[in-house]
Amino acid sequence: MEELIRICQNQKNIYIYGAGRNAKLVYIFLERQEILTKGFIVTEMFQNPETLFGHAVITIDKLPRNEDYIILVPVSEVGIVFKEICSYLVENQVHNVYFFTGELLERIRKEEMFYKVKDVLDTGIYHFEEKVPVEDGYTIFSMREEGEEYHWRFQSRALEEPDINIHRISDCFSKMSALEEFERQYGKYHVFETMEARESEMKRIGTVYMACSHVDKIGLHNSLPAWITPIQVGAELTDRNLCEVRDNTGENISARNRNYSECTALFWMWKNAPRVDYIGLCHYRRHFNLKENGIGQMAASSLDVLVTAPTFVNETIGNFFSTLTPKVDLKVMLKVIEEVYPEYKSTAERFLASRFYPPCNLFIMKYGVFQEYARFVFSVTFGIERFYDDLGFCREDRYMGYIIECLLGIFLMKNKDTLKIGYTDMKFYS
Repeated sequence: MEELIRICQNQKNIYIYGAGRNAKLVYIFLERQEILTKGFIVTEMFQNPETLFGHAVITIDKLPRNEDYIILVPVSEVGIVFKEICSYLVENQVHNVYFFTGELLERIRKEEMFYKVKDVLDTGIYHFEEKVPVEDGYTIFSMREEGEEYHWRFQSRALEEPDINIHRISDCFSKMSALEEFERQYGKYHVFETMEARESEMKRIGTVYMACSHVDKIGLHNSLPAWITPIQVGAELTDRNLCEVRDNTGENISARNRNYSECTALFWMWKNAPRVDYIGLCHYRRHFNLKENGIGQMAASSLDVLVTAPTFVNETIGNFFSTLTPKVDLKVMLKVIEEVYPEYKSTAERFLASRFYPPCNLFIMKYGVFQEYARFVFSVTFGIERFYDDLGFCREDRYMGYIIECLLGIFLMKNKDTLKIGYTDMKFYS
């Protein structure tokens, strides 16, 4: 990237080959470096604009040969497009051509996405939080009110989707603030880090099970808080033993891990885990941003549930999850909820029509609350499985993991008036 900037800074006549997504990306990047572009070159004008960013788009045979120039070709040196462009350049005896590596294009794309996200999220009363820990591909925007800072997780790549048109995050909350909209759905947003704690409660104990699998890309962490216990999920599907606790002992659904993902651990916890004051689930890469005595702090703050910063989507939750699992799954979920937990039906419908959800099946709950939550979850998922079994469908596509993500949100929304729910940031390991 530094070499690209250096080369361009010494040139007056810079042309970019193409008029599509990569060409626009490179133009915006150079403009941010205060480097001017002369124009855009294409192989043919068919389906290409005549101008782009106010600059002419010309075919390669119209390139002025009486001037010094360089041509930037934002196409990595792999595939048929690279070969075709090479042919045109050779036939037209063009020189001073710079092709991009895939790594360079990706680096520019990430940098420009950073600025785009910052421009969108850092508006009005909302602030882009660059230094707050968050999962790859996501960012955090915050809102401050009465001395408290509230965080929401936002999927960065949503800004690249053509049907999601967000210019300013403040425009998404024109009728009420993000905090008002969120608390209307889930009740009070308790920021865990600033909650008052009673020293007499600090000694309460808990266990958070950290799901890990034989297909994970990184190994177990060397140092973990004493309250985290690794549990191998999908242990029934492999001969490898990763840790002492595995989800294929006792009463279990380990063999259904390809559908349930980390939630085969949730079932094992429900049926087999020793009783403790607090019990929870995290992943080998996704953790709670808590200190060593985090469980004690939860108890001392009188929390019933702790989850990570809510995710905001600028559409409905139903539409969002329909991009992750077939839309019919959500319809079946509603049908089964109406049959086995009818008192949850209206809440489930409101959840799917809302714009916030607790992500990734991460939670810590009081033991009794967890038992109630697990009964609700598996009453619904087993009903969904029976529906597909009756149709003769065989699923191995993680769909239950996504459905349970919805069920966590529905459970918290339904019980918002009786549960004290806290929120903290997610610590993510690449």
